[in-house]
Amino acid sequence: MSDRQIETTHTGSLPRLPRMLDLFRRQEAGEATAGEVFDKTATAAVREVVRRQVEAGITIANDGEQSKTGYADYMRNRITGFEEGYGTPRPVSPYANEFAETPDAHAPVTQRPEGRGYGMWVGTGPLAWKNFEAVEKDIRNLKAAAAEFGVRFPFMTSASPATFANHNPNVYYADDTEEFLNKPSPQNRLKYIEAITEVMRREYEAIADAGIVVQLDCPDLGASRWTFFANLSEGEFAKLAEFHIEALNYATKSIPRELKRMHVCWGAGEGPHNHDVPLENLAPILVKAEVGAISFVAANGRHAHEWKVWRDVRIPDGLKLIPGVIDSTTNIVEHPEWVAERILQYADVVGTENLIAGVDCGFGPIARASLGVNPLVVWSKLRSLGEGAKIASRQIQSRVG
Repeated sequence: MSDRQIETTHTGSLPRLPRMLDLFRRQEAGEATAGEVFDKTATAAVREVVRRQVEAGITIANDGEQSKTGYADYMRNRITGFEEGYGTPRPVSPYANEFAETPDAHAPVTQRPEGRGYGMWVGTGPLAWKNFEAVEKDIRNLKAAAAEFGVRFPFMTSASPATFANHNPNVYYADDTEEFLNKPSPQNRLKYIEAITEVMRREYEAIADAGIVVQLDCPDLGASRWTFFANLSEGEFAKLAEFHIEALNYATKSIPRELKRMHVCWGAGEGPHNHDVPLENLAPILVKAEVGAISFVAANGRHAHEWKVWRDVRIPDGLKLIPGVIDSTTNIVEHPEWVAERILQYADVVGTENLIAGVDCGFGPIARASLGVNPLVVWSKLRSLGEGAKIASRQIQSRVG
């Protein structure tokens, strides 16, 4: 073990500030809210959330996704090829999907205004950037706030190629439309994934070129097993996951490993999670990602035991783990001593040099959705994370010194 201070971070999405939510509501109502008003509001919101992260003890901070409507759907405002619609429903096995077994056991989601539905948008044309300036504005806002508040290693989230594909189906690139929508596989989604990597590479590289760590959001590797792909066998899903990792590596091949990290989860909302893919099945696939760190769920009652998995998985050189030591689905504020215990548990297995303390998942993955955690509680949880990391660091230093 080393005697370094344990770094702290989170998954990326934080509750949008009220003034940003108001702008999003007005956008959904059809009002014109783009331009100078949006830009000034977003700049101020990013500055505020970065300041609050630093005050809470978060050392690797981000913009809280303040300018984005959601972790996967923000591209529709920036990339051509999409029109609003409901898509073709994918078949879901009632025996493999916890929503079917426990339909009322999930946190409620706030619906969009009357007549606008919460359905998918469907891509019917080629992908191309129509508003890359939005990416550049996000980068400028985060860099300015990070410099002002002394954040040495800021990060910014970006949807992985497969997450993009899952949440934004595009029949223009499908070899067979019905197969593409209903049973995705490496074969029948290859053209679309290739198109996404070519388009999204520009965003990934712009973030990294600015000296910001790009976080590739990859719920496709965990949560999508029982949402989008419940009809696949375990073997089929494993092959699809490996294909998605290959696409991610290809899309980010020009970016140094230390400037990219990956987040994997089993869904941000509260629910039974009794159909989650065990980490022991995923870990050998995850470590094939050519990234500098992997963020994953590790604090909630379904996955807290999986720290043991890393005893038997070889961690490649240059790869750090970011286990969640704070649960992102409940209003319970974890005690800092408990947080410290979770950190020390992982430190004993992988070493402090390979460890960053994180949060299970996002607190605001969709701007207008309520996942049940009060925004004020979110900041209390992050303070506990910061305090717990300091406690763990002191204990580690006392062991070696």
